[in-house]
Amino acid sequence: MSIGCAASIQIRCICILTIPAFFGRSGRSVLRALVLGYIIAGPVFNLTYNAKEVIRSFACTAKLTYNLTRTRADLMFEPFHQAILAMKADAGELKDALSSVRDLLSPIVEEIEGEEEMMRLKEENDYLDEIQGDSKRSEEIEDKGEREMAKAESEADFYSAKYKMKVEARCEEQLSRGAGRCRDMFADAYDKCYDKVTVFAAWLLCWPMKLTFVCNLVQALGGAKICNPDGQVDTGIGDGYVALKNVRDKFSESLKDAKLQYKIKIAPPILDIHDATSVAAAVMHDFEVRKKFFESVITFIKRCLSFVFLKIILSAQKYHDKYLTEIEFDNIYVTRYFRKIDARRKARGSMTLLPLKKIERAKFVDPYSLQPSRVERRNLLGQTVKLLLEIIMATTFVLMDRLFFEALDLVRRHSRMEYTQAGHHDLVLEIKGTGVIASMIRRLINGFNVKRHVKTVISNEACLPRATELPSYIVLKIYGTFLAVWILIFTAAYTQRTCFFICSFFYRKRQKRRVLYLYNESLRRRIGYARFMKAKVKALVRTRRLEHDVSLWMALREHWPRLCGWLRFFESARERCLICGEIEPRRGPKFRRCTTQGCPFVHCDECWRDVGQICYACAEVTDIDSDSEDYDSEHTNTNDIFSS
Repeated sequence: MSIGCAASIQIRCICILTIPAFFGRSGRSVLRALVLGYIIAGPVFNLTYNAKEVIRSFACTAKLTYNLTRTRADLMFEPFHQAILAMKADAGELKDALSSVRDLLSPIVEEIEGEEEMMRLKEENDYLDEIQGDSKRSEEIEDKGEREMAKAESEADFYSAKYKMKVEARCEEQLSRGAGRCRDMFADAYDKCYDKVTVFAAWLLCWPMKLTFVCNLVQALGGAKICNPDGQVDTGIGDGYVALKNVRDKFSESLKDAKLQYKIKIAPPILDIHDATSVAAAVMHDFEVRKKFFESVITFIKRCLSFVFLKIILSAQKYHDKYLTEIEFDNIYVTRYFRKIDARRKARGSMTLLPLKKIERAKFVDPYSLQPSRVERRNLLGQTVKLLLEIIMATTFVLMDRLFFEALDLVRRHSRMEYTQAGHHDLVLEIKGTGVIASMIRRLINGFNVKRHVKTVISNEACLPRATELPSYIVLKIYGTFLAVWILIFTAAYTQRTCFFICSFFYRKRQKRRVLYLYNESLRRRIGYARFMKAKVKALVRTRRLEHDVSLWMALREHWPRLCGWLRFFESARERCLICGEIEPRRGPKFRRCTTQGCPFVHCDECWRDVGQICYACAEVTDIDSDSEDYDSEHTNTNDIFSS
């Protein structure tokens, strides 16, 4: 940069132009970009954060409602659910207990109805009877038992007769077994005796051991009724056994089809229907996605705004290039050289521009005057209105954020509630009885005995929105920057003049050519405008279309000057210049009225001098125009041009 400034006048000029450019339109653009950044970083982001708080509050409230409802449902239905699940295990234990009862009864059934023991007893008795040469007692016992069972009138008598037959057979078997053992003992004693003594002594001493009939003395002395079960077996054994068997069969039959079944009814899924929790989660997810997209866009905008400062350099270069290439660009200043040209023409007796006409004063700027010109004031007014619209837009965001914060803060301060949920579930099932069955049933339904109490106090404080207030310094930054923008707008006229002075300092010859061009063009426009207005008035006079436009208020003022003289404060009640159309001022010099009788037209002082103090509306004038067209040239008075 330093090498460029030392080697090139253009770079030096552009570098210095960046200073007024910073305080000009480009600087205002940079400050507006800062305001936009403050708005994005302040109210906009605060709005998004508070909106997230609203979504969080909604999700939290939905979950709180769900938890309260679930607590109530658990109090009402969970005890039944747990009791039914417990009954499944208890029912299995009950079946096992009844199966053990059946196992306990099986020895009794085998004792009364068992046939294997009868077959064994029959075989043993028949074997002993064959050895002894006696008749088979088992056949007698069977015949007797069959006769009694045939005579049985009930199932109890049948089982009683059958059991008596088994008892009698068992008794006979015991007697036979005892007699057999007795004979075995006699035989063993005889053998031992025979072995101990000689043959002759054995015949004398051992012969008593062959008296085996002694072993049948019990049967002989007892007679045929020794094994008769009548009177020995309880008469009610058959009835008791039948009753026990019926109880067993009934229990077995009842438990055969006993099943504990329960079914959890699951509602079929309904499409496109979500509960509050899932809806809240979906809303939060959608909000987060949109927030991330919005943050990405805002970040991209911030990155772009960071390059706005380049506009200052580009603006300075643009002004520099246009100053050198476009001779009419920003060429509206009445400089000292402009006044020098006008003074030289006045001394020569040629037509001059100074003092400027009213219509020209609106287009030219005196760079040495502290008061802004009409053009600059118009620009100040337009930029101020534009700035007010921008302030209104920024204020809209600030007020929206403030109203949103106040609404959420109002909800937070006045919506806190405490929910007290109290309830009890008492269920008592009493089984009266002391038996085994009563104990089993009591154990089975013990799970339904419930005494459950719930008392919870829950607050919605965690679900209340915690809104964030926009910091005051951000608001001060926004409106302070707007104030700085307005100050730059107010001083825009002076910064624009500064740019002009900088370029005129670096390019003096170019500046003299621009001033000379401005003077000649302004002179040409003045002559052309005067010719045009004269020709226009003359044409209207020839065609007799020139009429005095008198408004109602003007007519009232002319007819009753004393009563309606106050109407002169309104523009519609004042005269207009015939040439330029300017309205007569309330104060200051009055317009010149035509002295010709019957001519109602008036002229301002400047137009009266320009038309040669002749009223073209009523005077007979020729079409010859005496205006000269003596223009200054850059080739004349060269010494004057370069000396200044």
